[in-house]
Amino acid sequence: MSLEEVLKAQELDLAREAEVVRVLNCAEGDYFAVLQINPLHEPSSIDTRVKKAFRRKSLLIHPDKVKHPEAPKAFDLLKKAESVLNDQESKEREGLVGVYETIANSLDIDVIEDFDSKENGLIREKVAQTLQHQKKDKEVERLYQQREEAQKNEEVKNAANDRELRKKWESRWENDRDTRVELWRKYKVEKKRKKKPKKVLA
Repeated sequence: MSLEEVLKAQELDLAREAEVVRVLNCAEGDYFAVLQINPLHEPSSIDTRVKKAFRRKSLLIHPDKVKHPEAPKAFDLLKKAESVLNDQESKEREGLVGVYETIANSLDIDVIEDFDSKENGLIREKVAQTLQHQKKDKEVERLYQQREEAQKNEEVKNAANDRELRKKWESRWENDRDTRVELWRKYKVEKKRKKKPKKVLA
């Protein structure tokens, strides 16, 4: 192998590891950032660009070709991004595009094709913040639903216990009926025996 080939191989290895690090550093949930696609530029071509980007990057950071220990994790993120963005019916994709559009409009930034432009970098920064807030909101909602469900289960359990206790009480009451009748009869007989005769007035 010539010196030039050695240098090219080393350069490719560095590029592979740098791409792994870049993917891992992308904001969680920003699949456009993972594939380095600007969804605001020519939205109608998103599907085509997603396929091309995934094909190129999957070859670049495939775990079999990269020495970086976290290459498998980066590759999984790449596959997740391709899966979400390749599904036109995906609510996650629709929501992410909506976040990008809302932020771009709020910042009054014109659409620029260059992914690495300062303007697009600012948009992605705001997108990352929004996604983080959404994640926290979902977590709060999840915990609230979990608490509501636990409370509901406790109420159902208590109601079931109440019904069981009432059922046992009614059963015991019915079983003790003959005993109560017998005791009442004995009471009436004893009361009659103890009853004093009325005094006759002279």
